[in-house]
Order: sequence, then C-alpha cells, then structure tokens
Amino acid sequence: MADIDVTNKRILLVGCTGVLGRQYAKKLSEMGARLVLADRLESDATELSRELKAELVLLDVNDETSVVSSVADAAGRYDGLDAVVNNAAVTSEGLRSHGDPFPDFEDYPLTLWNETIKTNLTGTFLVARESGRFLRQTRGSLVNVSSIYGIVGPDHSIYEGQSFRSFPGYSASKAGVIGLTRWLATWWGKDGIRVNCITPGGVFNDHNEEFAENYGRRTPMGRMADRSELEGILLFLLSDASSYCTGQNYIVDGGYSAW
Repeated sequence: MADIDVTNKRILLVGCTGVLGRQYAKKLSEMGARLVLADRLESDATELSRELKAELVLLDVNDETSVVSSVADAAGRYDGLDAVVNNAAVTSEGLRSHGDPFPDFEDYPLTLWNETIKTNLTGTFLVARESGRFLRQTRGSLVNVSSIYGIVGPDHSIYEGQSFRSFPGYSASKAGVIGLTRWLATWWGKDGIRVNCITPGGVFNDHNEEFAENYGRRTPMGRMADRSELEGILLFLLSDASSYCTGQNYIVDGGYSAW
C-alpha cells in the first residue's frame, strides 16, 4: 500500500484562511507539499503565505475571471498541479453586509440565499472546472469540502440564545457540493482524476461553553472536533494511498450523523 505522503506534491489550497483552511495549510506545509495558497485580497492570506513560505495567488471564488486567471497562475508556479483542495465558503461575517445574516426563514431575503449559493456551490464549480484542465495532465486529486449540515438538518434548539444560527443556503449549498463531487467523479474517472469530499462535523472555533456543550450532547463522542482531527482524511485523499477512492463523501463528525 502507498504511504500517506504528500511530499513535493503540487497542491492548490483554495480558501486558506478559514478555520480548517489555515489548519490544512500549516499541515501540508509541514508535510513537505509544494503549496500554493489562494484566498481573497481582504483575507490575511499574504501573512499566512509569508509565515509558511508558500506561494500565494489572490482568488475570489465569486468572480469567474478571478478563478480562471488565478488557477492558471497557481498551476504555473510549479509547472502543474497534482491536487486541489476546494475549501472556500461563506461565513456569517461575510453576510453581514447584507443586513441581519440570521433572519427567520419566513423573512429570509433572496440576497442572502444567492450570496451563499454563489460562494459555496458556484465557487466550488468554478474552481473544479478550471482545476480539471491541469489535474487531467497529472491524474490528480480534487478534494471538495462540505459540512455536516449538507447531509443532516440542524438541531435548531442548540442555537437558542446564541448570537448565530445555521442558515438555509449553507445547508443547501453544502448538499450541492456533495452532489457535484459525485458527478465530477464519474465525469473525470476516465481521465484518472479522483474527486472526493470531506464532510466535517462541528469544529471547535472558540465557541462559547454553552454552545459547545449543547453540540456535544448531540454527538456520540460528546464533543466538537478539534481542527487537527480533520488533517488525516485530507492527507489520505491527497496522497497515493487513496489511489482507488473517488466519488466518496468522507464524514468526520464524531458520530453526529449516526443517531
């Protein structure tokens, strides 16, 4: 069996400054990947790339022209791509410019819905489309990132009294990412491109104690994930150890979806 090894693999990480993106970036750098980080100008991707001594391209998944040029730029940094991690996602902070990001569903504005779908699903599509041109040349690996709320509905009661909630466009878009993953796997199978999806459960990100406890009670393992616990599945899917894996959704949720 091949080792779980990403040494010298040319990897484009899109959405490198989020909770998981930053963790992935540091781990891939530590493991010897030839890494190209990608995120928006408004992020702190420049500082992260300096810290890790990684290549950087500025990429906005909401802008087709940006995706086309930046993916090509990323491929040019190391004369090709062996793998792409499609990790960009909308956050509640990013939606605040449209007003209250957590209105009741009956009052949910189309602008919030469209913004979420555009980033999470259309952005994933655009990065996949442009990446495929290069992954075909290397029989490479594309890893999309979904969410536990792409496969199950949220328990809305755990958000009572919190300043944040789950929101409908997020669940719908993340379910779409899983569907797109399967479609791409069958489309590109003949070209040797492997396309898989990682679906994390709730990842602790300085949540308040009440929310973390409420979420933990909904989880067989009794807690939220530590962000480092999502590293292993990513390394597996990017390495040659997963050479016969495609079209799959790898759920890392502490058993949340097993109830």
